[in-house]
Amino acid sequence: MKPQKYRYLFLTIISCMLLNMFLFAVAAQAQDKNPPAQSEASDKSGAVALNEAALKLAAARDYQAAIEKLEEASAMDPSNKTIKNNLALVINSYAVSVSKSDPRTATELYEKGTGLEDAPYNVFMNYGVFLSNQARYEEAGNMLDKALNMGNFEKGDELNIRVNLGMVYFKRGFFDEAIVVLDPAAEKFKSAEAYYLKGRINYTQGKFDEAVENLEASVKYGKKGEYARAAAELLAKVKKEAKVESNFQTQSLYHFKIQFDGEKRNDVKVDKVSQFLEEAYNEVGSYFNHYPEAPTQVIIYSKSQFKQASDSPVWVAGLYDGKIRLPLNDVLTNADELKKLILHEYTHAVIFNLSRGYCPVWLNEGFAQTLEGEGVTEKQTANLKKQLSKKQIFDMKSLEGSFMGISPESSVVLAYDQSLSFTAFLIEKIGQSQIVEILPEFSHGKTMAQIFTENFYTSYEKLQTEWLENIAK
Repeated sequence: MKPQKYRYLFLTIISCMLLNMFLFAVAAQAQDKNPPAQSEASDKSGAVALNEAALKLAAARDYQAAIEKLEEASAMDPSNKTIKNNLALVINSYAVSVSKSDPRTATELYEKGTGLEDAPYNVFMNYGVFLSNQARYEEAGNMLDKALNMGNFEKGDELNIRVNLGMVYFKRGFFDEAIVVLDPAAEKFKSAEAYYLKGRINYTQGKFDEAVENLEASVKYGKKGEYARAAAELLAKVKKEAKVESNFQTQSLYHFKIQFDGEKRNDVKVDKVSQFLEEAYNEVGSYFNHYPEAPTQVIIYSKSQFKQASDSPVWVAGLYDGKIRLPLNDVLTNADELKKLILHEYTHAVIFNLSRGYCPVWLNEGFAQTLEGEGVTEKQTANLKKQLSKKQIFDMKSLEGSFMGISPESSVVLAYDQSLSFTAFLIEKIGQSQIVEILPEFSHGKTMAQIFTENFYTSYEKLQTEWLENIAK
């Protein structure tokens, strides 16, 4: 009996222990469930408070602090799409605000913004525009294409995306793709900018009738605004050139598209021009470490055709205005001179591509003459010394704009001599690669004076003084 009693007691104790353990487990589980529910509610409430605080900071343009609070809020409530969206938009606003003053920070911010899950199209749109302004056209196209495919645009954004993407394709030489993107922008929004850009592309392709049609539409819908004025100016140019070039033939090379009068093919040495252009592509590209992606347009004229199409001064031996224009004699007698002319004009094309057309003319002409290969000649040095002694030297700042208005021709020669000499002086003093590296900065609004101060810790005036002292020796 005794053993059996204790046996039941033992089983009872065990049963009680198991029951207590079960009840404790249930209670513990209940306790485990309640705090997370309370904690979750607390986290969500805290995230909302952080979000509201961040929006106030963003409104005060304290973007960094706003981003930190939104990142903390997003970590507390990862499922809150509003917070995620706000984070992306604040990052976007911060990037836009520093895009000109601090491109490196802007790049980091845009990378962060576009890397967020479900980032809105605005971030991709603005990053694409930023990259385009940095001449990073392939990356810009990728961002703008993503933005365009997202849809649900705010007012005006679809037009903005299409125009910028069209310009990127144009810069890359993808003319057909550019037109496809721009057509809806022009037709749907009656955009003077889109029609103008289409007209520019048609003009570059030598499609004069289509160029006239689109440029006239830009003038019509532009209502005397910026693009209407630009379109009217280009329209006059197109009509004048069409009288000469409308029946020209086209020959496409890998890096160039050449137009010429078919009846004068042998006279203007198309085959020799083609050979020298490809050589220039490699030589000039190596010097600047830059090889334009889009084919460069080249037009070969006789002397009379060039004068009729361009109406340029008689001293102009060649011209680059978005296209290389080569006015060749009906019978070309000197292949070396032709090669120099092509090196000179193609240098302008590369510098235009790098600086987006904002390079000071004296530096542009200085590089172009440098690439011809002879350097500063004794004759040029003698001319500079003579003009310096007569105190008739140009201030280099006055040579930052076009030389077309300079006269007489002796003054034009002096302007070119100074450009080559001062550029050679800078290359020797500062270094070729350092001078080449500043070219993209002009496209960001930097002046030559700013670049001398910020990049080379000297001044325009000091450099000119040193250069003139060297000439006078």
